[in-house]
Amino acid sequence: MPQRSIVVADDIENQTDSGKRRSQAIRKAASFLSQRLKTGIDLLYVEDLKAYPLSKLGPLRFPAWHFSHQERLEELGRQFPVPVSCSLKSGSPAEQILKMIRSRSSPELVVVGTQGRKGVKRLLIGSVAEEVVRHSRRPVMVIGPIAQEMDRDLSGQKQHKILLATDLGKNSRAAEQYALSLAKRIGAGVTLFHCLWDSINAIMINTAYSGMAAFNISEMIAESRDTAADVMKRKTGFFQKHGVPCDFKIEDKAITSSCAVYQECESGYSFVVMGSHGRNALFNAFFGSTAREAILNATLPVIIVHSGT
Repeated sequence: MPQRSIVVADDIENQTDSGKRRSQAIRKAASFLSQRLKTGIDLLYVEDLKAYPLSKLGPLRFPAWHFSHQERLEELGRQFPVPVSCSLKSGSPAEQILKMIRSRSSPELVVVGTQGRKGVKRLLIGSVAEEVVRHSRRPVMVIGPIAQEMDRDLSGQKQHKILLATDLGKNSRAAEQYALSLAKRIGAGVTLFHCLWDSINAIMINTAYSGMAAFNISEMIAESRDTAADVMKRKTGFFQKHGVPCDFKIEDKAITSSCAVYQECESGYSFVVMGSHGRNALFNAFFGSTAREAILNATLPVIIVHSGT
């Protein structure tokens, strides 16, 4: 098997329509990347022991229930076009996924799906994808509910392009490095994308609270755009110097970064790559984060790279 692998966490027990779509989207994206990156796949399913139908099967049928999952996992593994290692575990899905990541020698990528729970329900029940993103030091591709519905065929695209969302600061450096590496290896172009409004809005709020004199918002936007454009030109040149076709876009409309990112997804990209610094669960559950909102609303798979990666 190739040295590196892609860890694919698939909920094979979920046979609802949405569960089937999620599994199919996960496997298709992993298949495409494993072929382009020349990796193997570690296919993982984590059994939920609380879901064992004790009233129907009884305690003596537990080994058969367990074995049926192993058979299903191996059947799915044979459908991939690359070497696959199948792992059947029990317990917390997030913990088992993270344990697999740590036990492997630097996996290439982790691929998971999400149902997109929100608010208090997500806080109490927890989100496997979010836990993995928060604690993984390897890039995590998350396929959100809208991307699952779209079910894009990446292998059928003639030209691949990565949308790289950047805040132009340290939280995006690891994501920028990863996007450069990924683009070179799969033969893709890159569009650097930056939204001005979050930073401008923060300045406006701080100015209002501090009681400072009124300011000219038009001048502020123009100055921020010029500064961002200078930085983006340097970054674009760096990508081009390393053989990756690259351009940039700056969004200066009064919309949040997350909104701008998933709107830009409609412009023919294959993936979104962005950074995350892993805020705490309570904060994100009620106020959201750029990465989370992008995942929930994007029509594309979103690759999250932890800022500490």
